[in-house]
Amino acid sequence: MRSHSPIAIWFAFACTTSLAQQTPLDSDSGFQVDFNALRLVQLSEGSNATWMTERQKLAIKAAGWDYADITETPLLGSTPKRHFSCPAPSSPIVANVLPLLSTAEPKANLKHLTSYHTRYYNSDTGAAASDWLYSKILAYTDELASEEQKMLIAVESVQHKWKQNSIVIRIAPLDASNTDATTIVGAHIDSINRESVFHRAPGAGDDGSGTVTILEAYRALLLSGYVPSSPLEFHFYAGEEGGLLGSLALAARFEEKGKEVRGMIQFDMTDFVKTGSREEIAVIGNENQVDAELTEFLIAVIDRYIEIPWVRDFYPKGPSSDHQSWKMAGFQSCHPLEAQFKNTNNYIHGVDDLLDISPEFSSDHMLHFSKLAVAFAIELSSY
Repeated sequence: MRSHSPIAIWFAFACTTSLAQQTPLDSDSGFQVDFNALRLVQLSEGSNATWMTERQKLAIKAAGWDYADITETPLLGSTPKRHFSCPAPSSPIVANVLPLLSTAEPKANLKHLTSYHTRYYNSDTGAAASDWLYSKILAYTDELASEEQKMLIAVESVQHKWKQNSIVIRIAPLDASNTDATTIVGAHIDSINRESVFHRAPGAGDDGSGTVTILEAYRALLLSGYVPSSPLEFHFYAGEEGGLLGSLALAARFEEKGKEVRGMIQFDMTDFVKTGSREEIAVIGNENQVDAELTEFLIAVIDRYIEIPWVRDFYPKGPSSDHQSWKMAGFQSCHPLEAQFKNTNNYIHGVDDLLDISPEFSSDHMLHFSKLAVAFAIELSSY
């Protein structure tokens, strides 16, 4: 993974003039943004963190660079973590759950998520989207979970210093301790418009698609009556576009409580097949972003359960999604992507990231990722 050059960073800082006219703190109804707030930002994996303003952060985002905002979590990764080895995927349970997945439910849920003006993490509509998702999860649980499952499930809306909440679904055996190794399936709730945080940001692909992908996996597990042998959690993160904020907070919480992670998988962008490209799953291989052994396990899961091929690929610019937070904490994480980076959704971070903008948005492609979420979750939590 290449580091950011001083020239690139200077360019991004210079771009702050393009954001200078954005409205300051609280003067835009429904938003809470202090453009002059100082933030501690890591621009590339393993690099020294840099203090900058929120305005400078947004300029870097607009220039196409990703980062981790570690202002609240500067000591993340300071304690050693246990390393887990994964057995070859072989659970007989997976095959019984996969037929329960649908394309209709995720499509309807994604239509709702994209109806919000924006899901920006420091906006009222971003908070409303998280609240709706929390209610949807509670409704699925109430309507579909077996009595045994209901005894094992806890759904938490996690408050942060910003408006939008993260959501955690925990399914744990009755005899599980709070520190037992946990399998985590993640996606992020929020969206952003690169031109201005106040502009419309429907975020169908980034990351409405990942959100409804893992929500559908959870729904199928409920329908199947699946009870894990070890703790399983579904995470829906707030503030990814602000620098992995929600996932950094949850990873720090795991670390503070001495909890172990058997494996974490992040679903960020799962529904786009570029015209003229091969339908495939890209497996991210940046050594500073993912765990090599867990990534090989992910490939084995794809080979066993998914009908389309995989290809190894690499992110070109900085901490790319919430798997990075868990890697920074010292936990094992991995990340499948909708396509090779060069073929991913080019509508993201703008007003056109919508399902009906192009036939390249594919519910059938997204279904492969729901299958992958189910298979990964069961294979790691069934022993």
